[in-house]
Amino acid sequence: MEIKNVIFDLGKVLIDFNFSSFWESIGAEKCERFLDEAQEPILLFEAGKISKQQFLNEIQTTYNFDMNMQDFEKIWCDVFSEKSQMIEMAKKINKKYEIFIFSNTDEIHFPYIWKKFPSIHFFKENLMLSYEIGSVKPDLDSYERALNKFDLKFEECLFIDDRPINIQVAESLGMKGILHKEYEDTKERISEILDMTL
Repeated sequence: MEIKNVIFDLGKVLIDFNFSSFWESIGAEKCERFLDEAQEPILLFEAGKISKQQFLNEIQTTYNFDMNMQDFEKIWCDVFSEKSQMIEMAKKINKKYEIFIFSNTDEIHFPYIWKKFPSIHFFKENLMLSYEIGSVKPDLDSYERALNKFDLKFEECLFIDDRPINIQVAESLGMKGILHKEYEDTKERISEILDMTL
């Protein structure tokens, strides 16, 4: 079936992140990219299952630091930068296709990102955010809820994400998937699948 919709992950695809400043601010040694020690509270927060205060309490317990919510929100968000080449490519794709963001994110991160990076505002309301749909990738339920929000068909969607498991699940549901690593490779794959010059 013909591709009609192109869905982008946010983190490491359109918006980069580096938590070095976060670790420094809380006095912790540098940890894994996905904050492995705090996976459970992070996923609960991204799924909208716990409050900001509950999340802060869990993170403080895990990494043994003390901070008020205002200061925590600042350091939790001061980790992002935009991937301008990917954003510009998404704009070109948007001339011919409907585009969406499908992201595991939380109620602190996303409002900050949306305010700080107006370059992504061309996605408008086409946002599939984990904390709003109540489920996180790679849970099957998250894909179903995300696409149902806009009444999309799996087989009409191309999905770009930086995590192999997220692409595997997308493809198992009938979506076309591209594992994003480098801009040039992703650009080439998208051009092939959509048969358009980027």
